[in-house]
Amino acid sequence: MPRSTGSKLESLLELYEVTGNKGNMIHGEAPARIFESDRKNSCYVSVQALVESGWSPERISEELSSRFDLVVFSTANAIRPNLDPGCTAQVLDMLRTNFIVVGMGMQNPLPLTTDSLHPNLVELLDVCNRKARVFWVRGLKTEGWLKSVGYDRAQALGCPSMYVYPQNTLGILAPDPAKVASAVTAGYIQGRVPRSSAIIWLFKDFDAHYVMQEEMAIWRMQGLLDSNQDIYNDATGEVNREALNSLLETIHDEKMPFSSYRWFQDPNMWRVFASRFDFYLGDRLHGGVVALQAGVPAIMMADDTRVMEIADFFGIPRVSVSEAESMPLREIISDKLAPARLDAFKETYFERVRLLESSLMEADISLTTRASKLNLAATPQQHISRIEKKRSAVRFIRRLIRKL
Repeated sequence: MPRSTGSKLESLLELYEVTGNKGNMIHGEAPARIFESDRKNSCYVSVQALVESGWSPERISEELSSRFDLVVFSTANAIRPNLDPGCTAQVLDMLRTNFIVVGMGMQNPLPLTTDSLHPNLVELLDVCNRKARVFWVRGLKTEGWLKSVGYDRAQALGCPSMYVYPQNTLGILAPDPAKVASAVTAGYIQGRVPRSSAIIWLFKDFDAHYVMQEEMAIWRMQGLLDSNQDIYNDATGEVNREALNSLLETIHDEKMPFSSYRWFQDPNMWRVFASRFDFYLGDRLHGGVVALQAGVPAIMMADDTRVMEIADFFGIPRVSVSEAESMPLREIISDKLAPARLDAFKETYFERVRLLESSLMEADISLTTRASKLNLAATPQQHISRIEKKRSAVRFIRRLIRKL
């Protein structure tokens, strides 16, 4: 059932555990958006939910095998010492139908051994390497580690969410640093740490809007927010600015620069919101991915293994926390979003799309958007033409309003 439309904290966090961190929505929806399939007869399945409902691994595997041509095992930061994937390995191993792995990655660097991993995770890696039609992992560091410990079929293909709306990503234009007026950002602002302080400093005296992914759930757990307070506009995703400023200024001991705070329950609403801005600069991977999906240039603030792996694999512009703390915002934009840098990013991105397509073709899997149908880059004159068309439209609307 959909959530209620209430405005209190409990309504905002209703069904939060279904996705957890809201960035998981962006990763989770990606395979269904990028793969060609019979959508009417396809679905999402949670092995954990079925097990909790009393299903055995044998029953789950048999049901999947009898109903579907392909099982897509989509996962993100699965390779980490504290993860127990339960009976997932058993389910996949007993499948009579094909399965592929999508997006598996390391949470943090690991020693060149599997000794620190849960036995169920080692079993899962064994099954994926032995049986998956495609063992798709997140980036080159994950691929390198897996191959170093014997999983030779791992192939770096990137985060699946990066392949949603590829034409929008390829259509990104370099902004004029002197004229940018608004930004969307995200991070780990729930605590007073260098990475959150850097974002607060960067956006002082600038129209920046902050999108949260898990902060509200953390503050509720810590007892820092009143559950009975009217705090949320479910129609717009806007969270009460006065309430959050009061909390955040206590945490950070300084004034907050953000024009609004948002919490999205729907990826489409998130993309529409992101499309309003001149650029994204933030410390959350999927906050940046949403911007790219909407055709907005993005800079990843990356001192995090996961973010760096994705940014480097696709060539996404990135800035370190130390750079963000020492460089003025417009200087960062001028450097990281320069036309030449964005062109290099788009060229790398296009090659990744082609690599994904060719890798999946070997497994008889098609993408909803073919690389051959994508326009890699417009000429400078085409860029100018697009901008002039937008400006002409704005001038026409203004004249019409004045007449009315």
